[in-house]
Amino acid sequence: MNDNQQIVCFGETLWDVFPDSQKPGGAPLNVAVHLRRFGFNPIMISSVGKDDLGNGLLDFMKNKGIKTEFIQLDKRHPTGVVNVKIAAGGDATYDIVFPSAWDYIEMPNKLGSSGFILVFGSLGSRNINSRKTLLKLLEGAGTALFDVNFRAPHYTRKLIEELLEKSDIIKLNEDEIEIIGEWLGIESGSIETICEQLTVKFKLNQIIVTLGSKGAMVYKDGKSFRHLGFKVYVVDTVGSGDSFLASYLAHFLKGSPVDDCLDMACATGAYVATQNGAVPEYKMSDLHQIKNKN
Repeated sequence: MNDNQQIVCFGETLWDVFPDSQKPGGAPLNVAVHLRRFGFNPIMISSVGKDDLGNGLLDFMKNKGIKTEFIQLDKRHPTGVVNVKIAAGGDATYDIVFPSAWDYIEMPNKLGSSGFILVFGSLGSRNINSRKTLLKLLEGAGTALFDVNFRAPHYTRKLIEELLEKSDIIKLNEDEIEIIGEWLGIESGSIETICEQLTVKFKLNQIIVTLGSKGAMVYKDGKSFRHLGFKVYVVDTVGSGDSFLASYLAHFLKGSPVDDCLDMACATGAYVATQNGAVPEYKMSDLHQIKNKN
């Protein structure tokens, strides 16, 4: 992998509706925006309704420097909306409205050459229409990065295992990897053992696991890399994992060692958790300040 490869982010683009505001969101879009911050120029493949919310998302993407040529306009289905509730401590719960325009993404005609890095999640496959498009895109991808991101009730074991089979790198949290381990009958007292067996079963190159307040880890080439994370005052966790993933991928593509990739990813995720919304403005100096305080 190198920083000249085209990155394609596929899936949901939507509005996160909070009790007192609404903000653009959707994990693939969040990842794309953060990748742009790190100097990359990702392509976003999604669909929005032909409505005011859709126009707002298109304006947002243009303002953030995200290409919109592969954002489809859906006359039949509305722009996606997620109703977000923030609990004490900053953890978020989500009511993801169905159906939405991003459930009906069609295969783009002029994507260009194969061999791109495809970043996708399980939520974008909850409906058969977008799922078929994703499976076609996976056929042309050089590297498939699967952000597992369980959102009940929008996934099944069959779907997750099908996508794992087609993935090269996966990112998930501690609960998600334990659930998958249980599905596969992996008896283990450690995440490393689950990672080892998942790597073999699904022929994975890397497994990235976020561990909440305990930091994060990466399993690669039979080795485990851990980072304890950074202590911050959490405002909300919306988009923190997406920023973590974008930061990790950006630094990995630039050739940084895994330990350094984890360090910057944890700093990015920690900073975003101190802010409102998924894609707050920040400078690289803000991330280094997080690191310097710990």
